[in-house]
Formats: sequence, C-alpha cells, structure tokens
Amino acid sequence: MAEQAELALAAQLRPEDAQHLATNGNSPFARTWTVAASRPKGFERRLHQARMLVRWGICGEPLVAAKFATHAMHDAVRRAVAEFRPDAVLLELAQSAQFVTKLGGIPCILTDHEAGVPANTQTDLGAWADRRDRRLWANYVRRHFAAADLLQAVTAEDAAQLGQMLGRQVEVRPPAIVIPANPSPRLGTPLRMLFLGSYSHEPNARAARVLATEVLPLVRRQVPDAELWLAGPDCNRIETLAGKGVRVVGFRDSLASLFAEVRLVLSPLYSGGGFRMKVLAALSHGVPVVTNALGARGVAAPAPAKTVHETSEALADAATAMLLDERRCADAGALAHRWASENLSPHAVAQTQLKRIRDLLARQKK
Repeated sequence: MAEQAELALAAQLRPEDAQHLATNGNSPFARTWTVAASRPKGFERRLHQARMLVRWGICGEPLVAAKFATHAMHDAVRRAVAEFRPDAVLLELAQSAQFVTKLGGIPCILTDHEAGVPANTQTDLGAWADRRDRRLWANYVRRHFAAADLLQAVTAEDAAQLGQMLGRQVEVRPPAIVIPANPSPRLGTPLRMLFLGSYSHEPNARAARVLATEVLPLVRRQVPDAELWLAGPDCNRIETLAGKGVRVVGFRDSLASLFAEVRLVLSPLYSGGGFRMKVLAALSHGVPVVTNALGARGVAAPAPAKTVHETSEALADAATAMLLDERRCADAGALAHRWASENLSPHAVAQTQLKRIRDLLARQKK
C-alpha cells in the first residue's frame, strides 16, 4: 500500500515490535504513534485489575476492549488524527471499533477478525462472567460497528454473521500472507501427514486426538508406513499420542523446512471460530490440505488444493489418495500456491484495500 499511499500508524505494540519498527529502515510508515503494551506488576497490577473490573462491571465494557482503551491509546489516536490529518482511517480488530467516533468524521474502514468477539475473551472470573462478557461484546458490536463507514471481515462466514447481526453489507478482506516465490516440492516427500497448531488451544488438542486415534489407523490400513506429525507449541499436552505412526515434533522455527518434510497437511477441526492461518500457510507454501468444513472456514481455495470431508473414513480416504499418488499431490500443491499468490499475497490484498478506500472517498464527496 505504501507504493500508492502515504501511511501512518497508531498502535499498541509489544516492546520487541516497537523496537523492530524503530530500527527498521524499510518501514512503510511515514509517521508512527505507538503505545507500549506492558504487563504491570505488584501494586500497579492490582490497581490495573481494579480499574478494569470497574469498566467491565459498572460501565459495561467488554474486558478486552476495556484493556485496550487506555489513556495512552486514546491520546495516540487523537494525536495521529490531528497531526497526520489522514484522508481515511483503517481500524483493525474489534477492540479498535471504540475509536470510530473519535476520528472527527474522517472516513473509516473497520476490519473485524473474529465475527465481533475476540478469541481471548475469558475473564478468569468463572462461566457466568464469560457469558456476561459475550453479551457485552454483542452490545459493543451493535453500538460501535454501526459507526464505521465500511465494514470488512476476514472470512465470508464472519461477513455473513456480522451482516445479519447489523443489517448491513460486510465485505471480505482476506489476511495477507507472504507467499514463497516457489511452492515446496511435493515429489519425493515421505509418506507423512502434518497437523499444525498450538495445543494450549483445546480445538487443536481435540483435533490431534481424533487424527491420531481415528484417522491415522484407517490410513495405515492402506499405507502401513504412513506417519502423522503433530507440530506446534505446547506439545506437552498431547505427548501421550506419540507412537504407532504418530510423532510429536513440537515447535519448529521454519515452516518452509517443516512443510518440505511432509506430503500433505491433514487439518480438520471440531470446534472454534476465526480463520485458519495454518491452512492458509500450508497452501501458500504449495502444500495440499485435507480438512473438514470447520477446518476450511474462511479458505476459498479450490479442490484438490483443499479437499473437504466430514467423517474420519472420508478424511482417511482423501489423505490416502494423496499419499499414494505423488503426481496428484504435486498438481494439488501447485494449484494451492497459485491460488494463494493470486488471493492472499500482500500485493493482492493491498490492491483490494486501496480500491475500497478510493471508492469510499468518492462516495463521501458526492
């Protein structure tokens, strides 16, 4: 986007991200207003928790939104608008929606990532508090999302859900992914399938159990040497699944090298929302994916780059077909890489966003 527009950034950043931005000579931003995302300790932590409980319990703000709405963040937004004087503002994530009314009427595009309710909405106050927080999020979405000039979601499913809730059009803007220049070679890869995720997230742990205990045994009836690799952080939660063709490989620094060691990604899910970054990452590297409808949520790649089945038997059959036919697997991987390049590359996503900004500004002038 920086090739065609002057960009500025107002954001809450972790210290390492702020340092990277400050020392990166290739930063696309002409100006930045950043706020440190810190974790207070001792008395400051207790004071912070008390302040958040007041906002949540009395003011009725969702907890994550309340944590984001610090005085420093409000000041950063105010200063960015006053000093940079943008033609349009792009707000990312639901918790940013509360700033729409602080923009002084500047045209605004709000991009939601999780159908209005961020994934990390646990209050640690019990189930009743989590239910209350979700109700607060519903009210928050109706109140603040309505003020945006244009709404976007990162999946068609989320766009439809938000559109029904708000009674207005919601566009789809997929996440941008850096696409390798060439797909990962499929020919000559081992008879190996990969599931990737953080196992502190229960939907991933559950999927790993289903794959290890139900799907893999069915695959090994036809491909006795087939393996299932379980990769990602917090593997201590699934270590008992190791054995009989299952290998728990843990966290890997390089996705490219990991994808080069497997023939396909086997990635169904049985609960959870949002979009499937692990599936998109595999497709962008030219690795075909076998999954179910929930595991393919937000992924519009065509078959056979993405193959969708629901039962363990059907998933096993689809994976077996890929394992036994290298040429089919290679063709599917090439299609996956081509689709990702055309739809998910930073250039493709930027062009979509720039067109919407121009269209919005043109409508505002009428």
